[in-house]
Amino acid sequence: MKKEKKKSEQTKIDFEKINQSRLSKKRSPYFIQIGFDFGTSYSKCIYRDIMTQKAWVYIPDKVINKNLPFLISNVILYNNGKISLIDSTDKHYIENGLFHIKRAIVATANDDWFNPLLNSYKNITGLSQKEDLYKFIENCAVFCIAKTIGAIKRNIRNQFKDFGTHEQDYMAINLAIPVCEAERMEINNLFHKILIDAWLLADLISDEPYMNFEQIGALREEIQNEKNEYVESACYVYPEVSANVQGFVRSRFSAEGIYLFSDIGAGNVDLSVFIFHHYNNTEMLTYLCGHVVPLGAGQIEMIAAKLSGKNDPGYLEYLRLLKERGENNSELLRARKEIEKKLIREAEKTLANAKNKLRVKKDINKIKLIFGGGGYCENPYGRAILNPFSGQIFSEPIYPLIISMPPPHDLVLKQNQYEWMKRLSVAYGLSYERSELANFIYPKDVPIPQPEEIWNPTRNTIEAPSKDQC
Repeated sequence: MKKEKKKSEQTKIDFEKINQSRLSKKRSPYFIQIGFDFGTSYSKCIYRDIMTQKAWVYIPDKVINKNLPFLISNVILYNNGKISLIDSTDKHYIENGLFHIKRAIVATANDDWFNPLLNSYKNITGLSQKEDLYKFIENCAVFCIAKTIGAIKRNIRNQFKDFGTHEQDYMAINLAIPVCEAERMEINNLFHKILIDAWLLADLISDEPYMNFEQIGALREEIQNEKNEYVESACYVYPEVSANVQGFVRSRFSAEGIYLFSDIGAGNVDLSVFIFHHYNNTEMLTYLCGHVVPLGAGQIEMIAAKLSGKNDPGYLEYLRLLKERGENNSELLRARKEIEKKLIREAEKTLANAKNKLRVKKDINKIKLIFGGGGYCENPYGRAILNPFSGQIFSEPIYPLIISMPPPHDLVLKQNQYEWMKRLSVAYGLSYERSELANFIYPKDVPIPQPEEIWNPTRNTIEAPSKDQC
């Protein structure tokens, strides 16, 4: 009887496999594109079914902000040699917390050992050797991204129940970094390497609550032989501003011209000037300059805490919550003023560099302005960015047209959720398959025009009429 039962069960299992095989042959393969916005403080994700061109916002199982449930914390906790992600609270500043891992990666790529950002990493870990700290930061980044990607993959498989039953089912991921960093191969390559390792380790790490960073390093060594062209092409690094404006350039509202994009994030402000035009029937972004400055919204409380002489996590958290409620004290107001003053100089520098690359200098007067990022507020960012338009870069004060991003037509959102898009525009842009993304030219590939290339209109000389002409 037992043998017959086993045989019956086996027959049933075989039948299910055959049935699955038939189903997989009847349907077209899935192609799921993940748009992963790896932010300074929070990550966001939108994934797309390329075949139907329908996209969804990824909502993590553990929501850290009820009003913005799509936010995924990038704050790493280091405790007793173990690293973990903070994913169950909306508290940002914590004891033994390692912040702004994305900026720390850039610092390692630049070999910027004395970057103030790395001080907390040195103090908390006790690592004093450059090579050891850099490897630690890399491993932290892989752990952070892999855990998040693993959860995203699991969510996708739960939605597309038969994903994987077709031999051609495919999943890929796009990640963005600022233009001025994407054009530098040492930074671009490091992010690409970290993304590939995280992609390969995602399913293995996603359920691990914490890990020793040496364990992560050992796992990274083990997967090196799994890397191939197929995996490398599935992981793509793309300029952040290009991702941010993807919805705009693809819309019927877009117009060719010169634009200043100001992306205000938690840690940084990304200032980029580009020319949008069409080339061979495709959208093209030609970047004149790109500039990232550490003056993001999270710096408001950081500077305020420094001005007060209190840098402990508890006071930072108090200032952050005060700022988030739209309230101020004297320290926050002073911090906003300091950021405004610095950002005015940076915006002036960006616009001057862009004008320097124009063959027709007066074209700078036609520039339009786009604000992006979840950290935008009028004080200090709106005021600081608009200030240079009344300065010496322009022959007379101009009032640039401020462009709003059009609402997406292919993203599954409820009516009251469209407000999310100011935080989701990068992830949305990245959710398009890489061949559909707007082409671009880096600033380094746009030379300053030679004097003979600069257009100088000749003046018509009016001569007095001669006696004979009279």
